[in-house]
Amino acid sequence: MIPILDTHLHLIYQDDFSYDWCAGIPALNKNFHLHDYQKLVEGRGVAASIFMEVDVAEGEIAAEARFFTELAKADDNPLTAVIASCRPERDDFEQQLETTLTDSVCGLRRVLHTMPDELSQSSLFRDNIRTLAARGLPFDLCFLERQLALAYDLAAACPENRFVLNHCGVPTIAAENFDAWKQDLSRLATLPNVSCKVSGVIAYCPDPEQATLDTLRPWLETSVEAFGTDRIVFGSDWPVCNLTKGLPAWLDIARGFFSSFSDDEQHAVFHRNAEAIYSIPAL
Repeated sequence: MIPILDTHLHLIYQDDFSYDWCAGIPALNKNFHLHDYQKLVEGRGVAASIFMEVDVAEGEIAAEARFFTELAKADDNPLTAVIASCRPERDDFEQQLETTLTDSVCGLRRVLHTMPDELSQSSLFRDNIRTLAARGLPFDLCFLERQLALAYDLAAACPENRFVLNHCGVPTIAAENFDAWKQDLSRLATLPNVSCKVSGVIAYCPDPEQATLDTLRPWLETSVEAFGTDRIVFGSDWPVCNLTKGLPAWLDIARGFFSSFSDDEQHAVFHRNAEAIYSIPAL
């Protein structure tokens, strides 16, 4: 079985951190601990995982990075690194990084799909993002499908940076939205410094019963056609994937889709590309 490096694992520890955004989503407004995830992926070839920040309160960002860094240091779980939260719109961005970056932080993200569109377009935001290139830290792009032009503008303005588009650009899995999403995604893929994370798309099916490989195939095929197998990485987006059919189903869909690709392409998608982007030791 080809090993998987899960590049997008959310863990929710309600007793330790504040998650205001969870309040309106009952299915996610509870604990999702590392041992719960381990049970779900047991025997499914997930060899390593990267914790993805969960948009905690701003004052808890550094504590979140340290907390999951400690979990990543343990030998009894697959957690290997941390993608930490950041605030590039702030004048004190560099000082924030000094308190946030640990030896396990392999990348950074700012949740942008719930923020004003203009946030990522300011010169301050872009200047701060550019400083990450010298640190060798990629930046995950968290935009909605209607915002893919904003993602393009940001990545084009920072050509020395490496960017990873989350969730194939968060498409609404509905036929009437497909063409516009495909056009914007394909334009973003023309930028060589952008990769695409095949993650979470199962959560965007309007009906859980539609969360199948047959339904998702056009979106998966388009993502791979646009970026090529050398710029695709895999992520579970657990527990957000629970909004439809959950993690085991998503793993089965992903493996089923890529099973027609060569072994070399599958190794690239499931772990090798991510190892290079996030500087993770080879599995």
